[in-house]
Amino acid sequence: MINKLIRYTLIGLGIAVFGLALTVFFQYKQLQTTRIFSRVDEKIQVELNKLALFKIERRIRKEGIFPPHNVAEVKVDVPLSYPLDDLLRKAKNGFNSPEIQVLGFREENTKDTYKFYLDAGQDGLLTHKLIFSLKKAKIALLIDDFGYTNDDRLISTFFQEIPVPLTISIIPGTHFAEKIAKEAQRQKKQILVHLPMQPRGKFVNRYKWIILKGMSGEKIEETAREAIESIPYAQGLNNHMGSLVTTQKELMEPLLQVLKEKKMFFVDSRTSPSSIGYSLARKLGVKSTFNCVFLDNKKEESYIENQFKKLLSKGIEKGWALGLGHSNIETALALKKLVKECDNRKINFVFCSDILN
Repeated sequence: MINKLIRYTLIGLGIAVFGLALTVFFQYKQLQTTRIFSRVDEKIQVELNKLALFKIERRIRKEGIFPPHNVAEVKVDVPLSYPLDDLLRKAKNGFNSPEIQVLGFREENTKDTYKFYLDAGQDGLLTHKLIFSLKKAKIALLIDDFGYTNDDRLISTFFQEIPVPLTISIIPGTHFAEKIAKEAQRQKKQILVHLPMQPRGKFVNRYKWIILKGMSGEKIEETAREAIESIPYAQGLNNHMGSLVTTQKELMEPLLQVLKEKKMFFVDSRTSPSSIGYSLARKLGVKSTFNCVFLDNKKEESYIENQFKKLLSKGIEKGWALGLGHSNIETALALKKLVKECDNRKINFVFCSDILN
């Protein structure tokens, strides 16, 4: 009986000692992981401040079982203008800090955003999951003046060889307008009506449908409706010429009312710096956007390339931009080359309808 009591007592003491040792070990590991987390956390915050990355969302939760330890999920918004390759290099190197050990890295490039994920810690312990996210600039390319020609090389280059969303604008009443619209629809391009409007100064009127100074509101509405109906699959309208008409409210308002009625959008080609087309459209409740850069006022590759760079710069500066070109082979070949050279981590090519206000 006594031996049994001693045996049970020893077992109980053993369990108590084991429990005490386990508690001490647990507390030691907890203290150790807390210190590691604090060291890495402090250094990461310092490094992010050095990089001038201040739009940060931070959340801490417990992970693991024995013992559970702090892991911070840090979401960092990266500005479009930030030198991305430099940031990637520094991140992969643990920001050149001995306190930060990189435990994992991966990239994710979707249509709208580019992200990279960095797992960091120390001594093999994961303490931080960093997510760097960059919202891409939306760049819309609008190509005007379709309808005059059905040149196979021109059409195939624009419709098949430029591997990004493309919006085309067709002049109503031109010989190939309907045929081009149907082919564009088949090739999944976005289609606009490129409606002629009177410019300032002298011009030669060779157009079946055109908005002219002195037209009544009823005549403008009739002209707009007929022109729109002549272009199959058109989702919106932009002005061809129009440096006079787009500055006159009494001429633009009837047109925009037709677009509103038909649930179509308006693109202000900005052929005049005094154009009220975009602002009036917004006031009337018509979805609208506007041209930011003329790409090919000179049909030279070097000129188009410089204008394209301006377009990208504007897009990176404000998050979106629209570039306007014309249906000529020089523009087609230049764009075919230029879009392939773009950094697809920062640039998302879209239709005009994706940048409406």
